[in-house]
Amino acid sequence: LSETGIKQAEKLACLPRFKNIDEIVTSNWKRSQQTAETMAQFLNKPCKALGDICERQQSTKIYGLSRADPIAEEYTRDLIKNRNNWNYKWDFEEESYMEVLKRAKDFREYLIQNFSQKSVAVFSHETFIRCLITACILGEDQGELCFKKLFSSMALQNTGISLLIYREEAKIWKMWYLNDYGHL
Repeated sequence: LSETGIKQAEKLACLPRFKNIDEIVTSNWKRSQQTAETMAQFLNKPCKALGDICERQQSTKIYGLSRADPIAEEYTRDLIKNRNNWNYKWDFEEESYMEVLKRAKDFREYLIQNFSQKSVAVFSHETFIRCLITACILGEDQGELCFKKLFSSMALQNTGISLLIYREEAKIWKMWYLNDYGHL
């Protein structure tokens, strides 16, 4: 994390709303882990890194390229052209949005099975979090079009906080707030 990122993580950990967190779960990607570990240290809570809640895997051919690079431009054009095809992959290395949604649904079930009646802070990445919120709110009963519309309607900022609560008795998720970043 940058110095700014460390300060943001420390501010996050000091918020009163997190004093009753039971567990912290994070993506195994470096920045998420560093943010989660900063909070875990402040709160003296366990922190578990999971590989399946990371950002959408993109082609390694685009990593490190300038946006002006011809390959990066081709990649961006193709993504825009295929944005309504959630099974689209630019190459064999890449993960489709449907595959990310599947991981999000699996994680939703993991949360229900392993953290019933507990307060869990989840640190991940924009696309995965959008898929997770979509999967939680819509459940299994909605068609692909509903998922796409809800997913596409969300815009999330780094270090934004969204609160979802699972109501065991009703078997539904409630969204209390989305992408609050007033603490920054």
